[in-house]
Amino acid sequence: PLQAFLTCIGNTTAAIAAYRIARSNGWEPTGLMEQWTSLVDSLTNSPTNASPDWKTAPVEATSLVGFEDLGQALAGDNDYSFLFKLFAGCAIGSYVLKYGELFVDFPFEANVYAGLAFIFIPSSLNAYKWYRRGEDPTFEGWF
Repeated sequence: PLQAFLTCIGNTTAAIAAYRIARSNGWEPTGLMEQWTSLVDSLTNSPTNASPDWKTAPVEATSLVGFEDLGQALAGDNDYSFLFKLFAGCAIGSYVLKYGELFVDFPFEANVYAGLAFIFIPSSLNAYKWYRRGEDPTFEGWF
C-alpha cells in the first residue's frame, strides 16, 4: 500500500510538472471548456499565457557539470552508435554492480549507517552543487 501511494504521488507530480512546462511554452488545451482549463491552471499554478517573445528571449549560458554535458558529447552520434553505446554502458554498469559487490564485505552486513550514507552523501552533494550554481552562475563544480 505504501509503495502504491508513493508511486501515485510521484506520477501525479510528474504529470503536473509536464502540464506546467507545456503551458509555459504556450500550449493550449483543446476540446475543454474554458472554465475547466482555468480551474486546472489555478490548481497547478500554471502560467496562463506565454509571453509573446518567449522564443526570442535570451537564454543564460550555464556551465555544464558532470553527466549533464553527456548530451553534447553524444550529439554527433547517429542512432545506431548511440544505441550501441547505451547498451554497452548499461551492460558494463550492471555487470559491475552485480559482481563488484563481491569484492567488498559491506553489502552483506546489515549496517543502517552505510545505507544512509549511500543515500544522503550523493544527494547532499548534488543539492549543494545546485545551491552553489543558484548563488553563482559561474560555478562549474569540482571536477
